[in-house]
Amino acid sequence: MNYSAAPRDLTLTRLGMTQTRGWRIVMAEDEALPAELLKRMLTRLGHTVVGSAQNGLEAIEQTRRLRPEIVLMDLRMPVMDGWTAMATLGGEALAPIVVVSALDDRESLEQAVEAGASGFLTKPVREADLERALELAVARFADMQEIRKWRADAEQRADAQKTQAEALTRALSELREAQLRLVMAARRAAMTSLAQSLTHEINNALTPIIGYAQMIELQHATDAETSERARQIVELARRIAGWTAAFRQLSVGARRERISFSLNGIAQDALYLYEERFTRLGILVETDWDPQLPLMLGFPDQLREVLINLIQNAVEAMRAGGSLHAQSRYLATDEILLTLTDSGTGIDAADLPRVTEPGFSTKRLAGEESSVGWGLFTANQIIQAQHGVLEIISPPAPDAQGTTVRIRLPVNADWEDTIPRAAAQI
Repeated sequence: MNYSAAPRDLTLTRLGMTQTRGWRIVMAEDEALPAELLKRMLTRLGHTVVGSAQNGLEAIEQTRRLRPEIVLMDLRMPVMDGWTAMATLGGEALAPIVVVSALDDRESLEQAVEAGASGFLTKPVREADLERALELAVARFADMQEIRKWRADAEQRADAQKTQAEALTRALSELREAQLRLVMAARRAAMTSLAQSLTHEINNALTPIIGYAQMIELQHATDAETSERARQIVELARRIAGWTAAFRQLSVGARRERISFSLNGIAQDALYLYEERFTRLGILVETDWDPQLPLMLGFPDQLREVLINLIQNAVEAMRAGGSLHAQSRYLATDEILLTLTDSGTGIDAADLPRVTEPGFSTKRLAGEESSVGWGLFTANQIIQAQHGVLEIISPPAPDAQGTTVRIRLPVNADWEDTIPRAAAQI
């Protein structure tokens, strides 16, 4: 059935209502300002708020007494929450329930659908979304009523109509899954809109930053330090622009074209970004790049992000100075081996097996975590998506101090872009 085009009078007819005026609605919202804004919005749309509840218990009482055509239900309320109230009202099947809540995680959505919600709106609510959600909820509720009736008839016929009852159960499960997919699609659409707005505003700010930095570089061409600082500003601003572009692609699940790049060049660029910090902390950097390294075809921005994470970890492990050695090699197996070795504090043997777990961090300052623990997890996910292997060894040798990170990447593998894969999990 195509619910999106269902006219209101037809929907009401399916519910046994012949009127074509606005719907009679009971609201359950414990906060005064959101309740008033929602009530005004409903009034503008031609609906009538016949009852206002401040908790789930009041919502149940008013729904039973006033017999509204739709119930709007918040989730977190005192005395009785929205999930409990929905479970009670859902069993009585008095009216379709549309959840209006600031909660938008998958667990909350699943619990709401399981409790009997016919629709879901995320605060703050837009008027266009509200009207469409009400229409869809009424249509779904009508179908649920029909399904309940069919299932009751099937149960009465018992074993003689067992096949029909099983088919009905499958239909109910598919309908609930379809409802959940619609809700998740609405969330993806909202994130896409947010990503587009954010990237637009950030890029508007970056344009003059890059322009002014380039002007400074031209005006101070004879001042080597000032000119170098200006170039760094331009480079970092362009990196931010690249991140915003990736964020926009993540939000819409876009697929990108693979490009040709030099891993040596990517590694040199990443080290260059930390040049000033190396000098300030007294970190000696040595590089040994294999000139025979072939070009790779893939997504250099992702490998750059991996290397920045690894270099950042090395710098934080050498706050009192030290050495960092970077090396690349082309292997006979048609793979590239990139090795980073630092002389920092290293990683405890007990922590080493867990360093690529999400949320795990070995960085502690004054007994408190100083990192959210996603750097190595993200790096490992990116390398695995490129059919590679990330290996962490600490200490790098029995008589040495520090950490060695080895990255093995196939040259000709069919690389997977991690951006669309992440978008599918949103």
